[in-house]
Amino acid sequence: MEVIRRNEIDRAFEKEQRQYLTGHLEKPQILQHIDDDIEIGISQYREFTANIPHMHPIATEHNYILEGCMRIRLCDGSDAELEFKAGDFFVLRPGTPYASKNAAGTKILFVKTPGINDKTVIQVDEKTKKWLSAWE
Repeated sequence: MEVIRRNEIDRAFEKEQRQYLTGHLEKPQILQHIDDDIEIGISQYREFTANIPHMHPIATEHNYILEGCMRIRLCDGSDAELEFKAGDFFVLRPGTPYASKNAAGTKILFVKTPGINDKTVIQVDEKTKKWLSAWE
């Protein structure tokens, strides 16, 4: 049995805003990852943060908002905007291009299956770039 204790996770967040608990990871991690078959991690955003617009061609991404608020803009031509708050759960299927931003104080548990690094950066229009520049 492998275990990562809360104090280890808390210490890791002193240096990084995202910690992977499992996964086939290319980037060296502060925490020792446990399993390569599935990717599980926590993102903690102390301040407003916009993520790089991307998609996962193979992996399905599951997200559970632990604290705070996250907004997603679909970059599939629909320009749909969705807001998720603490307690919300959502799934992004393979091939879904999106941009996302997080309010200060947001914490998200995420699971990707399979546990591979397939993040593919996408190009976005000026309207989406402006949307990413601020919370409002």
